[in-house]
Amino acid sequence: MPKFNICTASDSYKFQHWNMYPNDTEKVYSYFESRKGADYPSTVFFGLQYLLKEYFTGKVVTEQGIVTGRDRINAHLSPGAFNEKAWRHILNNRGGKLPLTIKAVPEGLAVPTNNVLMTVENNDPQSYWLTNYVETILTHVWSPSTVATASYHAKQMMMKFLVDTSDNPEEAINFMLHDFGFRGTSSFESACSAGAGHLVNFMGTDTFPAVELTMDYYNSKEVTAYSVPATEHSIMTARGRDGEMEIMGQLLDDYPTGILSVVIDSYDYREFIKETTRRFKDKILARDGKLVFRPDSGMPNEVTMEVAELLEEGFGTTVNSKGYKIFNPKVGILWGDGIDIGGARSILFTLTTRGYAASNIVFGMGGGLLQKINRDTQNFAFKSSYQERSGVGYDIFKQPLDISKTSKKGKLMLILTEDGGYKTVKQDIDVPQEGFDLLETVFENGELIRDMDFSTVRSNANK
Repeated sequence: MPKFNICTASDSYKFQHWNMYPNDTEKVYSYFESRKGADYPSTVFFGLQYLLKEYFTGKVVTEQGIVTGRDRINAHLSPGAFNEKAWRHILNNRGGKLPLTIKAVPEGLAVPTNNVLMTVENNDPQSYWLTNYVETILTHVWSPSTVATASYHAKQMMMKFLVDTSDNPEEAINFMLHDFGFRGTSSFESACSAGAGHLVNFMGTDTFPAVELTMDYYNSKEVTAYSVPATEHSIMTARGRDGEMEIMGQLLDDYPTGILSVVIDSYDYREFIKETTRRFKDKILARDGKLVFRPDSGMPNEVTMEVAELLEEGFGTTVNSKGYKIFNPKVGILWGDGIDIGGARSILFTLTTRGYAASNIVFGMGGGLLQKINRDTQNFAFKSSYQERSGVGYDIFKQPLDISKTSKKGKLMLILTEDGGYKTVKQDIDVPQEGFDLLETVFENGELIRDMDFSTVRSNANK
C-alpha cells in the first residue's frame, strides 16, 4: 500500500480544482451531512477524531511529499496539474500544517438526517482550494458513522424486544449484538474504524483492533469491549464425527467457569444438543457460567426455534414476570450466521411470538454489520455552501431537478430547538445565537482542538 501523502490523497479530478475557482477566491466553506433518503432516520456521527489524529494533525506537508506529488500527478494528468506553489506555501509559511478549521457535532450524538454534521473552511486565502481537496479523506467518516448508526438502531430495536419480554433488559442489551466482521471487511483499517463504530453502542466484539482504536485514538485506558472462549469448526471436527462428544467433554473440563460458546452444526445440530444433554447435563448445570449453543447454518428462524425447543426440553424453562419463558441460566443461544439487522429482528419476532423471552438469545454479525453498507446507506454528502471573493461573501448551493440533492446555503449552525430536537440554520450576525451551536471546533491550523474520550462518545449515544 502506498505511504500516505496528503499532497496526493484526493480524487484525481480535485488535483486541478485550484485552477478552476474564480481568480479572486479567498475562502471556501463546506459542510458534511446525511441527506434525506437515508436508510435510518438519524445518524450517529463517529470516527472523525481517528481520521484527524491519523492524517491531519501536525506537520503533514513535507518536501518529499511535494516532490513525489508533483512527479506523479503531473504524469497522471498533465504537466503543471500539480499545485506545487500552493503546497510549498503551506510547507514554508504554515510549517507544513493544514490551514483549516473543522467543526463537528460531538461524536456519538444521534442527529436526525438532513442536518449539518461537520463544516470545513480554509484560514489562509492562498489555500481556498484546500477545503474541498480534503473532502476525500474526511468523507471516510461515513463508514464508522454508518456502522455506529446501524448498531444504534439495532440496539433500540433489540431493547424494545427486551423491555417487552424480559425482566432485566438493561443487563442483557450491551452484549446482545457481537461483532464478527473482522475477516469480512475490505481492509485492516476498515475493520478497525468500522468495528469501533459498533462499539459506540455495544460491548461485545471479536474485532479486537477496533478495541485498540478506541483506546489509542479515543483516550481509553481500559479495554472497551470483551469476548468469550468460543470454538470453530476446525476444533469441533478435529476428531471426526465420532469424536465430537469427546471434544465437547474436554471443553467442559477445560472451561469450568464463564461463558463458553460452542458451534453445534458441524454434523447434526439436533443430535448434538440431544447427545450433549444426555452425556453432560450434570456437568453443564454444575458449571459456574453459561454454555452457549451456536447453530451456524440453515434457515435462521426455523433453526433457532428448533434449538430453543431442544434446550427447553433438555434443561427446562421458567416463566418470568412478563409471561415469557426463559432458559435455565446455564444455557443460551447464539445466532451468528449470515444475517443483518433485519434478520435479527425477524428471529426475535419469531422467538418472542412463540413465548420465549428475547434475553434467551444473542447475535453475532459479520459482513451484515461492517461491510454490507456504503456511503449511500446514510446518503452522506460534502458540499460547499459559502465562499468569499475579494472580501465579499457569497452563499453557494446546488438545486438540481432531483430536489433531494438540493444543498444548503451559507455558513451553518446546528441548534437545539425548544422541543429538544435539532435544526440546521444559517449563521446570522443580526440574530446572535452564540452558545447554542452544537458544532464545536475540533481542528484548527494543524492542531487537534477537541480530544474526546470514548466513554463520552458512548454517553452521547445514550442521550
